[in-house]
Amino acid sequence: MDGVQRSGKRRRHIVLRILLSVALLLLLCAADFPDFDKPGPPPGQIELARGWSLVSASTVSADGAVLSRPDYKAIGWHAIARMPATVLQTLQEDGTYPNLYYGTNLLDNVPQDLYKQDWWYRTAFTAPAGHTTYMLDFPGINYRAEVWLNGHLIAGNTAVVGMYNAHELDVSRWVNQGASNTLAVKVTPERALQDVDGVELADSWYDWINSNYLSYQGPGKNPASGNSSFVPDRNAGIWKPVYLKVSDAVVLGSSAVNSELPLPRTDSARLTIYSSLRNASAEQVRGVLRATITRPGKPDVALEQPVTLAAGEQREVSFTPDKFRQLTVKNPDLWWPYTLGKPNLYDLRLEFRQYDQVIDTSQLRFGIRSVEQYRDQDQQFPELGKGGNFYLKVNGKDFLVRGAAYTPDLLYANDPNRDTAILGYVKDLGLNMIRLEGKFPGDHLVETADEMGIPLMYGWMCCNQWEKWSQWNDEDVRVSQDSLRSQIEALRNHASVFVWANASDGKPPADVLAKYHAILSALHWQNATVDTVSSLAIDAEGERDWDGIQMAGPYSWRPPSYWFSGRYAATRGSTAEQGDNEQIPPFASLRKFIPPDKLWPINDAWFFHAGSDPKNAALTSIRRAIDNRYGLSDSAEEFARKAQLAAYESTRAQFEAFAAGGWDNHKMTIYWMLNNHWPSFFGHLFDYYLRQGGAYFGAKKALLPLSVVFDSYATGDHSGAKISVVNQTPNDQQDLRARVRVYDLQGRVRDDRSADNIAVATGGAVQALTLPREARDSRVFFVRCELFDKAGALVSENVYWQSQQGDDLGDPGNDSAFELKQASWADMTGLNWMTPAPLEVTALRAPHPGDNRITIRLHNPSQQVAFFERAELTSSPDGDEILPIQYSDNYVTVFGGETVELEGQPWSGVPANWVRVTGYNTPPQVVAIDQAVAGSAAAQSTAAKLTVAVAPISSSLPR
Repeated sequence: MDGVQRSGKRRRHIVLRILLSVALLLLLCAADFPDFDKPGPPPGQIELARGWSLVSASTVSADGAVLSRPDYKAIGWHAIARMPATVLQTLQEDGTYPNLYYGTNLLDNVPQDLYKQDWWYRTAFTAPAGHTTYMLDFPGINYRAEVWLNGHLIAGNTAVVGMYNAHELDVSRWVNQGASNTLAVKVTPERALQDVDGVELADSWYDWINSNYLSYQGPGKNPASGNSSFVPDRNAGIWKPVYLKVSDAVVLGSSAVNSELPLPRTDSARLTIYSSLRNASAEQVRGVLRATITRPGKPDVALEQPVTLAAGEQREVSFTPDKFRQLTVKNPDLWWPYTLGKPNLYDLRLEFRQYDQVIDTSQLRFGIRSVEQYRDQDQQFPELGKGGNFYLKVNGKDFLVRGAAYTPDLLYANDPNRDTAILGYVKDLGLNMIRLEGKFPGDHLVETADEMGIPLMYGWMCCNQWEKWSQWNDEDVRVSQDSLRSQIEALRNHASVFVWANASDGKPPADVLAKYHAILSALHWQNATVDTVSSLAIDAEGERDWDGIQMAGPYSWRPPSYWFSGRYAATRGSTAEQGDNEQIPPFASLRKFIPPDKLWPINDAWFFHAGSDPKNAALTSIRRAIDNRYGLSDSAEEFARKAQLAAYESTRAQFEAFAAGGWDNHKMTIYWMLNNHWPSFFGHLFDYYLRQGGAYFGAKKALLPLSVVFDSYATGDHSGAKISVVNQTPNDQQDLRARVRVYDLQGRVRDDRSADNIAVATGGAVQALTLPREARDSRVFFVRCELFDKAGALVSENVYWQSQQGDDLGDPGNDSAFELKQASWADMTGLNWMTPAPLEVTALRAPHPGDNRITIRLHNPSQQVAFFERAELTSSPDGDEILPIQYSDNYVTVFGGETVELEGQPWSGVPANWVRVTGYNTPPQVVAIDQAVAGSAAAQSTAAKLTVAVAPISSSLPR
């Protein structure tokens, strides 16, 4: 019995020791164990978009400690409709300074020293209860700020500094969980004036606005004494969304997925996942990082690994295919630019978990693809640089870049719907890249580009702060590196981002580049990188110090023959920007921002909305081109009408020449620019109102997948023109037929020739015909080029107008990037005296509900040519065109006895009820949609045999 008792005591003693050991272990590892009985609320992110107000710091005496208390009465503050919003954007929207883009209001009605004041932003928000970590995320404050929460200074203006530097602030100590919190942010605008008292690394509009009016120009307006172009607030404020992020102890940061293809094969891919983790607590934390990759139709990939983080530790964790076999993916759905295939995307979900509870989570979309950069062997113009031109390969395929440069709104207004429409226009045009030179918008644009398959090229702004390296102080050096890190962390996971440029016009010094390159390497940047996108820098040996991309312009109008001649260095290779810096919008847009009494003649009200380069500021080159080639104008409306002709033919030629000129020495052209930052004459393919003019439809015609191109008698003795078939599709094409007809101004056919059995490789061009000069008794004649497939169906049509007298720019050495200098001019004035042509217009809705496409039929019952016909869909007979909008084609020519059929589709939801048609030699007319007209049945019966059917547009809106 005693033995039994002793045995029982020993067992109890052992059990007690085990229980004590477990209790001690639990105590020592308490930080690793959550509350099992009461699982915490899920992590998340809340956008703080509503309830903000703004005031000038000069009008309030209270400091941040007072302003960030809930009992402060914000009387007289400016209400902000929705964040983000810059200072001047807010003051315009609340009516303090209304209609800033009209006339010279931005100069006349706004104090030009708003940037010399500090500005308070204030809001209140409720923080969800039950979390341990609360982070305020400011991805964009311009330029520096104090951040106050509930009476406490969270961060000062030496820490929160840099327009492109993202700031995540841990406010866990000061947040009121489950209750109201008051946030006050004191923003100090960029104040430094380059070349005067240093720089601050915000951004500049440089020559994008006219610095004769909007800028600091130094003493005596001498650019040598300092020149900074900016709006009155210098775009100060909180210009990107503000977020409250909530989680438990561990916070997931920036993540990315890199992909490696066994090129030239693409039947597998090796993926590597990178993620940053931070332990926000004062205790060690153990847990599991779980990664799940999904895509509809593909098997899920689920991975996890244990992670231990010391108190306050931040570390990158990776999943590699060497350790996780699942990351070698078989037969992946690749992400392609939309011109080459489908932009397939995968989803990655990351979770940090403790005992099957999610502590924090993040999600991203990524594409499996490869982007490689190379230099070719072209040495045609060594004066622009040696070593060959830059080019890209995507998934092992050559990628011919046909792009344009994006700009946000002049006041940085955040408008996701507008950006969606802009990207929709990019696809409608056929462009395959957008360049962003500074002024990076929020996430919506790049996320939408991922989905739509539109590659992007990002990089720092030229000429001002970001290239004034000698004026950088220690803070600027730090801000430059922090800003690059912030931008690359935000961009690296996006499939659409192909290129990063460390500078634009200049090239950073070696010490700056070393830091830049180290950051790119540390963040696993897997895309193309260039250190400059011009050949302006000179190395120690006096050679061009470039990366294969030139910036020789031109930045002013050029005739079509310029682009095809092969004589001018700017028209070949790889160029980051070229186009017309003096772009005249259609008259319907002109009268929206130029007051009636300033519309004609051209005057300072026009110049105020121009760029600032001395050669472009007075619109000298475009006026010279239009007056000399198309004749003098008597009104703004006439001038604008002729300007659309000039823009169409020049822009079409730029893109066509890079396609027809061949891959060997035509790798990349980026039009300067895509869109307008405000109502402006600065370069654009469509204007601020999203109205499409001649440049838009000229570019769209040039970027057709398959087309026939006429080179304007640009080469040799100019007696014969090359007619080429261009293939911009991802596939080789065979059994094509090209037909070319020449018409005189009276509409008579003067030549008709064709070529059969044409084959052209993907991305290639072949000469199909030679066209001698014809119709010499007609001062201007039309060249009509058509392409047919094997079945005889029309694939595309191109109509050119050509003068018997050629354009001659003279010696290539005299070619000036910003100024048009011609030795002789084509004479297009014969177009002004064409015999008027009648045009019968009908318009019908699509028969299916929910399809808002409109079919527009233009029938020419005469033998004359109905030239340059512009169709516009409107909601009322005298209303403005519905914008944004997509047309299958526009500014079309209808030859005698024929019908051209177009499609139009509004994107705004506004119903189209009328179509307005205006032409160069036809009277304007407005016709109700679905309205029968006298004789229309007979007209349509005849037209059915003669219709030129333009490729229909998609019924889906841009995504």
